[in-house]
Order: sequence, then structure tokens, then C-alpha cells
Amino acid sequence: MTDAERPSIPRSVHDAAGAWLARRQAGTDPDGEKAFLAWLDADPRHRAAYDEAARAWRDSELLADSKVGRSRKLVRAPFLMRHSTHVGAVSLGVAAILGVGTLTMVRHAGPFDLVSAADAATYRTAVGEIRTVRLADGSTLTLDTSTLVRVHFTPDRRRLELAEGRARFSVAQDRRSFTVAVSGGEIVAHQTVFDVSVVGAEPTVAAIEGDIALQKEGRDGGVATQSLVAGKASSMGADAVPRARSLAEARWVSGMVALDKTPLGSAVAAINRYNHRQVQLGDPGLARLSVTGAFRARDPQQFAQAIATMFGLVVDASHPDRLILQPSRKKSPAARK
Repeated sequence: MTDAERPSIPRSVHDAAGAWLARRQAGTDPDGEKAFLAWLDADPRHRAAYDEAARAWRDSELLADSKVGRSRKLVRAPFLMRHSTHVGAVSLGVAAILGVGTLTMVRHAGPFDLVSAADAATYRTAVGEIRTVRLADGSTLTLDTSTLVRVHFTPDRRRLELAEGRARFSVAQDRRSFTVAVSGGEIVAHQTVFDVSVVGAEPTVAAIEGDIALQKEGRDGGVATQSLVAGKASSMGADAVPRARSLAEARWVSGMVALDKTPLGSAVAAINRYNHRQVQLGDPGLARLSVTGAFRARDPQQFAQAIATMFGLVVDASHPDRLILQPSRKKSPAARK
């Protein structure tokens, strides 16, 4: 069949085909096989999509057993399908988890492509995007704006790396430990919920539910373990001690930037992470003002107007890519502290 003669196959059909392939790889009962055959016969596109998925699976097995596959040291990793879920951004999300294979099958709008397991287990969000994905073990991963997480599961270990941004990890029960690597150490957890951020100078960790262990790299090259109980937060610095976590900081998953006596300079930086249109301070002295409140992360205009009202400032919105907060001619920043 030529490309011109090939039936147009919706993405939903490709996803269903992948799910059926995974189910049959794991083994189906007679009722399941009957349901599969009924689905296959219901539409010619179903059979075409299933054949395409099966070919990609067979090709992945052949490549893994070839000299090229062995030389690349491909590991056994979740067999995933992913596609873009954010308009205007090349962002990777899990569409379906399809068992275990040597390679990973990735489908963009058309044919299936083969990529290495390391690529398939990488999740990235665009500016302003907050996304939750379910991992192969049942854990959930919520990525904040501009965040990059790499996932590597083996039969003995669940290991992730937070390379950029901030993420929430809701860990499913499993015999394997769940480890998140950051600069300065690792976080080890079992059936807990916690946030990790690498946005600031040092990675920070907040325990939301359950206890976690921070394995910090010491100045002498050793590793010190620090326990962090629910309701506490700490940086990964060698000498950092736990503190009460801020309830406001945990609101980011709902798309809010919550501030509690936060310097305006830091507040502006937090809002700017979510937006292409940036808020700027027209006077350096404004950065020292203290801000308390909750603001929609993706609405810099609303944030700027609220700050202007709070401190008697004016907003210069004449530029398409920025909003400039300026002191009012009537009052200086020092007078509004």
C-alpha cells in the first residue's frame, strides 16, 4: 500500500493499538482476546494501526539484539508512547505505558520511531506549562514550568534526576527505593509526596506527606543522611537544617504563585518563570518591598496591576514583551515600605 492509499489514522486509534499490543504482550484471557478481535474488525484503521505498532515492537527487538543495539548499551526500560500535548511547544508527555521492552517506541503525529530508553524517559515542560504524568510504577510526577526530569527505572531501582525547574513526586508503594538526584546529593523516598526545586542557588526539598531521607554530599567528600519529616523543608546544603515548610509554596501545582513577606524582586522572578511577557522594576529600590498574596502564575498583567495598587506604583504596559513597574511621582518606594 502506498502512502497515498494508506488510510488516515487518528491519534486515538494509534493509542488504542498500543494499549492492545501491551495487553496481548502480557497475555490475555479468552474474553480479552475476543474483545481485541472485535476491535480489530470494527475498522480497517484499527488493523493498520495495530500492524504498525507490532512492526515497531519487532524492529525494536531485532535492533536490540544487533551489533548496533548492543554497542549502544540500551537498557530495559518502560515501553512508552508519547506525543506533544502543549500547543506551540515541543513537550513530551506519556500517552500510554506499554509494558517493558528493550527500546522505546515514540509516536509523533505519524509513523513510529525508535529511540533510546534514555530519551524516552525524559520529561520537559515549556514556559507556563504545568503537567502531571503517571510513571510506569504508578507514581505521579508533576512538573512545574520550564522543568526537566529524567527517569530511569530498573528491576532493582527507581531513579530520577531533576535537572531543571521544580517537580512534585507522589511515590507509589514498591519494593524498590525511589531516588531523585540533584546537585549536591539525592532524595530517597518510599510511598511519600514531596517537592524538589533546583531553581535557586541550592536545591530545596519539602516533605508534604510521609518522611524522606536527604543524602547530602559533604565538604569532605562523604555523604551525610538527614531525615525530613512531613511539614518540613530543607536545602541540600551540607550545613542546612530543616525548617517548617511554607504552605504557600505548595500552591504552585494549582497554577498560583503564593507569597508570604517575599521581597518584590524575588516575587517578580517567580512570576517571570511562567511568562514570556516579563515584569520589570523601573527602580532598583522597589526590589526590597515586601509582598504577601496569591497571584495567577500565567497572568503577569494582573500581578503587575495588583503590585501597583498595593504600593502606589504605575505600570508601563506600552511594550509587548514586558510590563514595567515604576514609582509614582507622588510617592517614592521608601515611603511605601
